[in-house]
Amino acid sequence: MYEIRISKLVLIRLVLWVIVYFSSLALLYHIRWFISFLLNPDNHYVVPMNEIPSVWFIVQICSNLIFLYVSWLLVRLFRKYQQAGYFDSDSLTVLNGVIWSCLGLAFLGAVKIIINNFSEVHIGEWTSMVSIVNLFFRSFTRLLIFNSPQTIYLLLAAILWAVKQFVTRALEVKQENETFI
Repeated sequence: MYEIRISKLVLIRLVLWVIVYFSSLALLYHIRWFISFLLNPDNHYVVPMNEIPSVWFIVQICSNLIFLYVSWLLVRLFRKYQQAGYFDSDSLTVLNGVIWSCLGLAFLGAVKIIINNFSEVHIGEWTSMVSIVNLFFRSFTRLLIFNSPQTIYLLLAAILWAVKQFVTRALEVKQENETFI
């Protein structure tokens, strides 16, 4: 049982380091092509069709920075877990960082989608309250739910928030038990 637990943690740490490697590689790749784009705006060969190059590069660079930050937080969390054998109050800080990172990724994705599809928002037709609500709902569902869903980041943030509540309660119970002893 103990060997299985150690091997699972080693596998998780290995996966996290692979994510760090590939996020770093992607970050360097996007920075390299962004600098090339800044020097020559016609040089945007790596940008997908129908994307605004400057927005695409900034979102990709920020996303990779967030992935590196989350990976660093998780490596730190698993290192502390291996030392202590349980989550402590520092793990709540890690969970907060990951939750905010998920929300940041959802926000970046939403901004990129809205900017790239601004013609679909029909901002000139937002004249009455009924049309504003109708067009907002249409734009929101069409762009952010059906075309390019950002809900996975929001779902992950909600799941991690629930885990954080569980860990908080478990730490409170642990502290109460320690006060009795």
